[in-house]
Amino acid sequence: MPIEFACQVCKQQIRVPDGNEGKRTKCPHCSAVQPIPGGAPPSGGNLFSDPNPYNPPADQSSSLFPDSVTAPPAGESNPFASPYASSSSSAYSMSGGFEEAKKKVAIPAIVCMSLLGIILALMLLGLVANVVMIAANNNNIQRDPAELIGNLIGSGLVIAFNAFTLFSLYNAVQLRNYALAWTGFILALLPCSSSLCCIFVMPFAIWGMVVISDAEVQRQFQG
Repeated sequence: MPIEFACQVCKQQIRVPDGNEGKRTKCPHCSAVQPIPGGAPPSGGNLFSDPNPYNPPADQSSSLFPDSVTAPPAGESNPFASPYASSSSSAYSMSGGFEEAKKKVAIPAIVCMSLLGIILALMLLGLVANVVMIAANNNNIQRDPAELIGNLIGSGLVIAFNAFTLFSLYNAVQLRNYALAWTGFILALLPCSSSLCCIFVMPFAIWGMVVISDAEVQRQFQG
């Protein structure tokens, strides 16, 4: 009469011919080596000399399931993790740092640009008014031509200087060029660019220089 018993690993029924008691056989379902009940195990100190012959050794049971995956030790990278996870998190942190640095620089830079923009508009109006007065003079008032030309050239240089300061401050707001950002805040301190508003521009220009001196903000500049 054939011997039937359950596999201790996959729980499937195993049938072997009679007379094989105490021997070992391989499960046709999971290929696990199982002792055949009904007889004493062979001597020699083999793997099945355990008092409970139905419990396979720990190393054997672990070898039967090679697909089981344990968690990697702490400090080691997970080989099954998505390769895009770390890159996306680092990109997010970089984006957040750029926006934060941009907000820090924007406040003093925009205030300086607003005050310098008002001064530039007044200078342009003054230059246009001088040109109109010279054109409408009709030689009623004699003025030295060299003086007129000097005034026009001086006004043009101051306007160009002010415009370059605004351009440099705009680069600071956009975090484009670190050298131009420094140039804009330094030029905003000079009376030739801020004129009578230098008292109001100076605190914000100094504030801007302190902000862009920060190492975290400096790293966010594109050039």
